[in-house]
Amino acid sequence: MRIDGAMQVISFRNTGLFKRGIFLSAAALIAFVAAPAALNGSLWRNPGPIWGAVCILSGFLAYFLRKTPIHRLADEVADCDDHLQVRRGRIEEIIPFANISVAEVSSSSGLHRITVRLTQPTKFGRQIEFLPQASLWSNLPAIKSLAQDLSERAHRQSI
Repeated sequence: MRIDGAMQVISFRNTGLFKRGIFLSAAALIAFVAAPAALNGSLWRNPGPIWGAVCILSGFLAYFLRKTPIHRLADEVADCDDHLQVRRGRIEEIIPFANISVAEVSSSSGLHRITVRLTQPTKFGRQIEFLPQASLWSNLPAIKSLAQDLSERAHRQSI
């Protein structure tokens, strides 16, 4: 699956775009609810019902976005043989395999993601979550195999 000595990106290459798309879709849904009232002028004459609906929808979307850890996903994770190179936004960090306690597959909202738990906290906290490559999305055994490989290599480094 990987070539020794070479850096290989093991995360979904468009994670940043995916995360922006989720947040922009939420904003578009709110605009879609408020647009008819703004276009026919009732938003300014009787704003109560529309603002109430927008507030309820915004609260629901805020709850949904808070419960799904989309904002915590790493934008890029590269396997560099003896360490992982992780980037989320402008923050980048090198995580040696000796700092990894376990890598496991987590599933929620129909998305499989890999969670790497760390022994020592980093800029990203005590765990790193990322979406695997798109070619693996429908292949749960392959995702589990990747997580198992990361865990085994981390265990070998810590001995």
